[in-house]
Amino acid sequence: MPIDSPVRKAAEFVDANFREDIRYESVIVEARNVLEPDVLRTIADVERDIKATVAADGQGWEDVCVRYSSWFQDTMTTAGPGQQQGAAGKQPGPAGIPELPEDFKRVLQQAGLMRNDCVYQSLLKLWPNGLPANLTLADVQRVVNKGMRSSKSVLTDVSSLLAGVKTDAKGKVVSAKAVIFNWLLQESNKTGPDWEREFLNRVLNTNRTKPKGVNVYAVAKRSYNDMLDNVLDSNMTVLFAGFTLIILYVILMLGRCNLIQQRIYLSLLGVSIVGLTILASYGFCFHLGFFFGPVHPILPFLLLGIGVDDMFVIVDSLDHVTKEHSNLDIPERIARAVQTAGISITVTSLTDIVAFAIGMTTQMPFLQSFCMFAASGVFFLFIFEVTFFVGCLTLDEYRVAAKREGCCFMKLREWKPNAISQRNYMFDFFSKYIAPGLMKTPVKILVIVITLVLVSFNTWCILQIEQMFDMTWYLDESSYPIQFYDKLNEYFPKYGKRAGIYLTNVSYFEDAQKMHYLSKKLRENPYLNQDSMIIWYEEFGKWLKDKNHEPEGEDDYKGYLSEFLIFTKEGQEHLKDLKFSSFPFGDYNITTTHLPIQYIPLNTSQQQLAAMSTVYDVLQSLNLTADKYAVAYSPDFIPWYTNKLVGEELLRNLGLSVLAVAIVTLLLIQELQVTFWVISCVIFTLVDLVGSMYLYGLTIEVSTSIMVLLCTGLTVDYAAHIGYEFSRMTGTGNERATAALRLMGPAVFNGGLSTFLAFVLLGFSDAYIFTTFFKLFTSVVVFGCFHGLFFLPVVLSWFGPPSFSQPDLHTDTDGYPSLPKSITVQNGHCISAVEGVELSIDVDIGKDRGQSSAGHQLLSQNGGSQHIGHAEDLPPERESMLQPQQKELGKW
Repeated sequence: MPIDSPVRKAAEFVDANFREDIRYESVIVEARNVLEPDVLRTIADVERDIKATVAADGQGWEDVCVRYSSWFQDTMTTAGPGQQQGAAGKQPGPAGIPELPEDFKRVLQQAGLMRNDCVYQSLLKLWPNGLPANLTLADVQRVVNKGMRSSKSVLTDVSSLLAGVKTDAKGKVVSAKAVIFNWLLQESNKTGPDWEREFLNRVLNTNRTKPKGVNVYAVAKRSYNDMLDNVLDSNMTVLFAGFTLIILYVILMLGRCNLIQQRIYLSLLGVSIVGLTILASYGFCFHLGFFFGPVHPILPFLLLGIGVDDMFVIVDSLDHVTKEHSNLDIPERIARAVQTAGISITVTSLTDIVAFAIGMTTQMPFLQSFCMFAASGVFFLFIFEVTFFVGCLTLDEYRVAAKREGCCFMKLREWKPNAISQRNYMFDFFSKYIAPGLMKTPVKILVIVITLVLVSFNTWCILQIEQMFDMTWYLDESSYPIQFYDKLNEYFPKYGKRAGIYLTNVSYFEDAQKMHYLSKKLRENPYLNQDSMIIWYEEFGKWLKDKNHEPEGEDDYKGYLSEFLIFTKEGQEHLKDLKFSSFPFGDYNITTTHLPIQYIPLNTSQQQLAAMSTVYDVLQSLNLTADKYAVAYSPDFIPWYTNKLVGEELLRNLGLSVLAVAIVTLLLIQELQVTFWVISCVIFTLVDLVGSMYLYGLTIEVSTSIMVLLCTGLTVDYAAHIGYEFSRMTGTGNERATAALRLMGPAVFNGGLSTFLAFVLLGFSDAYIFTTFFKLFTSVVVFGCFHGLFFLPVVLSWFGPPSFSQPDLHTDTDGYPSLPKSITVQNGHCISAVEGVELSIDVDIGKDRGQSSAGHQLLSQNGGSQHIGHAEDLPPERESMLQPQQKELGKW
């Protein structure tokens, strides 16, 4: 939540002023009739096991439970806004209750409030001495009906514990389908979570014999986080299995299938860059104070996908350089490969970094942190790729040149590569089928039509997507918390989400008119369930009217309130909703009040936001003085408000990211038309990606928004490589598009496939968050490859910019456009030519100037010989005149 958001401020206020020192544990028992004696005996076994539960440190139920006297403990040990701090460290117990009149003590004793017993709600309290051995169904019905009529306190009331109740003609209970038990633990007791673990184990994982049709469900406060951790841990194995698939794929595609040209160690070292990147980027982010969230563990797989893509680009570039210039030494070939691939991976890396850096401007700390980790990860990944990996690649090339096999480095003097290993099947596939076929006019038209249909359809899908989120989506559907909540909704339905209004430092006697105004507005609110709304000061007002009491002042009001809260069952039900400065007798104050409210069923994000806002507006209209506070809060407000922010932040971040990526791409490629079509591919891919969410049944929420922002960076990779190569090629549009696709198509495809392999096994998971990863990353790979490998070459061949020079071209054996093998340069003036071609230069100084021919020599490209002709044939002044030109030749 943003630091200054109203929900976050309300949560902090409630935590400071009405923090309950309670952990709730619940058990539901389901049967055909839970009032059957044998079912009750099973329930008694469960309750006995719970009371016998002992944590690892030896503390049992009596040590960790909440006790009755804690209802009257000082409000808080930490004062909230406008409050005086209470007695720090004060413990609940009889010592906290002052001397009382005998009638007070008698009522408290009858209600069970004077005993320092543990607090729990159980149907078996109707049999304080245990179940009789000869108990019959008639006996149970009689005791239950008597207990429901005679209960004097909410703590001993059993009517709310039964569900699916059936009554006879006289209105007496005869059966019930389910019963719930609630056990209360001290939040401040550090043993509580450990005791809960043993509690769940005894209730759910026991071999006790149960009657047919009896089912037991349980949940504890720690259950949600435990099951979420279990989902993450169980699927991490699948994720790392995908990691293994990528490594195998890299080993297979990076090298050749022979003893020397295999690149096993290079592949492993290349993948290890992800580990180096994690150490560097995570340490950097932790040093800056950013926190690590539950979605952050997917970052290594994102970095692996980007890193593998860069590795394929560098190695493919080296393979092409080696094929065309086998006579060059290793440093020269490495330099040329990095020169070619460097710009391409710089474009993609820098655009990824900028896209994630834009995400850091969000007001949501969670998304800020994630984008910081991602941006720094891509930065360090780029550094290690162009340093560590290039160094490893150079050493591996020396090994190959020395004819040392790739496993144990043994020298094979008589080795010759087999014919199969010398074929690049991926390159052949793109050269012989994809590139030529794509340049045919009917195929181009088909690609354009498919692209427009996809974008139009997915635009419609985007308009149908809802903003909705439920925390239980993250859990396994078969997990015990989900089973418990399903039964809770079935037998103890809540018509809508519950919330609370919290009032501090309010004088309910002097501010009575404002309080009645608040009640009136709440009862007029169409989003609130009026049947469940019970406000304590309204009930107190009815009691005063029935008793003909007229408080004459604040002290008189508090005296009557003490009688209402302690003597009456109606008042006792509200004890849990008030915090006192001391025991509510004599001189005391109400420090904080909780007014529980319940919403009607809210099915859309718009309804949730409207329902939350109406309550906030009512509280604002109270116009309380500066020392009085009123806030509304519910844990459900967090996803409701987050849904609102996520939609706004997603649109904002996507727009800014695409704009920033466009600027960076234009600066690096330096070609406006190419940049326009590259960004078009990015936008089309994002539209198709977000539209596919509707078909998958996904909604706009935190995890899907993060994944969409992640995919923003990935979408650039599929198009930028092709666009950059097109911009540096010469020839017609078809020739340039064909050459770019042949050169970079295999690398782009391998990068996309490796990203898909990282998440492919998650398609078999049952967990929402991991199946969402699989669906979205599969979509970005499919749509990204389609637009980068099919749509972009087609539109560039038609609408791309012309090449800077159009010399006479011919096609080499691989289909690349190339220059003639000989160029005559007149008078030492040289014309820049296409890279990647060795030139035989004839330098004719010109006979009309009285000079002889300078001779003929084969020049190598980029760092080859810079000597032109024969120095002894040139006059000194002509030799000095050619020296600047020789430097230019050295750059070819």
